[in-house]
Amino acid sequence: MVCADTDFIIDLGRANQKAFEKLKEIGARGENVFTTVITVAELYHGAHLAKDRVQALDQIRNDLSKFSVLNLDYESAALWGELVEQTKPNSIGELDLLIACIALSNKQTLLTKNIKHFQRIPGLKIESW
Repeated sequence: MVCADTDFIIDLGRANQKAFEKLKEIGARGENVFTTVITVAELYHGAHLAKDRVQALDQIRNDLSKFSVLNLDYESAALWGELVEQTKPNSIGELDLLIACIALSNKQTLLTKNIKHFQRIPGLKIESW
């Protein structure tokens, strides 16, 4: 199973051909693509900052309708509590760490362009496009 980071969903919304090809590849492997509630929050935040807020919100709703959303649960929150201090010297940011912990606790590979950023998380599998 694969968990899409915010940048992947943004690229899909921008009609990035490589992102579409990656989505097709994942589907051909018979895998589902999920995202996290943290990514949902980041995307809605960005949409509310857009010049055309109505269009941006419609785009986000449309983009997110293609994904099942993984929530922050007890296990991922406990993992975040464990890793937040370990990753602090090379902080990746608390929201990204939450995304990573949700992916880890759900045994998902994180689909992101930001490999260098997320590779700091022990045990996190990463895939890019």
